Amino acid sequence: MRLKTFAPIVLFFLLALTFGTRAQKSETSAAPSPAWNDNSLITVQKDGGDPTRSGDVKIEFYGHDAFKITSPARLTVLTDPWRNDPTGVYPKWFLNEFPALRVDIVLSTHAHFDHDAVERPNGLMVLERLVGQFKLGDIEVTGLADKHQCQATPPDKPDRASADFHAETCPPSNVIGFDNAIQLIETGGLRIAIWGDNRGVPNPSLDYYLKNVDVLILPIETVLTRAEVDAIVQKYDPKAVIPAHYFLNGLTTDFSGLESADGWVNDQEKVHHADVRRLDRADLTLNAAELKGSHHRVYYFGNHFEKK
Repeated sequence: MRLKTFAPIVLFFLLALTFGTRAQKSETSAAPSPAWNDNSLITVQKDGGDPTRSGDVKIEFYGHDAFKITSPARLTVLTDPWRNDPTGVYPKWFLNEFPALRVDIVLSTHAHFDHDAVERPNGLMVLERLVGQFKLGDIEVTGLADKHQCQATPPDKPDRASADFHAETCPPSNVIGFDNAIQLIETGGLRIAIWGDNRGVPNPSLDYYLKNVDVLILPIETVLTRAEVDAIVQKYDPKAVIPAHYFLNGLTTDFSGLESADGWVNDQEKVHHADVRRLDRADLTLNAAELKGSHHRVYYFGNHFEKK
């Protein structure tokens, strides 16, 4: 499951270090910077807000690890917009470009092409790989610095991509592209954790922030194994889990190596007897009352994702 996708990610990243950095920088610098009228942010800044106050929180799935979260005060946060490899070294993962939707805040957990297309949405602010705390209105974001999932290079296999390019992907001496910042978004009285491609066992210092989160969004079947997902859910005990980072009909190509999350969802329902909610659309509205008393409930978007 995870191994099928992880090796291509390593290969892409290391090739991109050699061939793609200049191309990517020139592409970004050549793009015109949109001019925004920031009156809306001035108003929010003046009026303030309380992230702990209960209210409806809308979650929209844009495929892969991209979720748009709308606060009760209508502030919007977009996580991990995706793109295809801009260097041309790697085959297309996605059939379409990420939509140019308007949002207030854009987040990215780490510097891989399927999570960092921060230039695609029309964002008023970009908090790329945020570590620390940010608050505006009724939204508070806490970035938790940790490490991307990795595989150590076996000493008896010097032909692995990481050995060929002399770059380590595992801590403590991993290249910076294998850092990951889990994003914890609090709004409407809910704490929503975006795992990104983080390793299965984060630094213990993060347990304080992650235990008893309300909603945990996890990469299913590719970055993490089922055993790792189960261990994370048991340890942090979220009220709800939302699968992400899986194969989607109409969006993801076979070159991605991604797999469907159907098997994991079915396993949660039949083996673990979880409360599984299979959604028939690409958006979901939650509030504290909706989740009160729930335990590891699964909200599954399946093949539904927003296209614009």
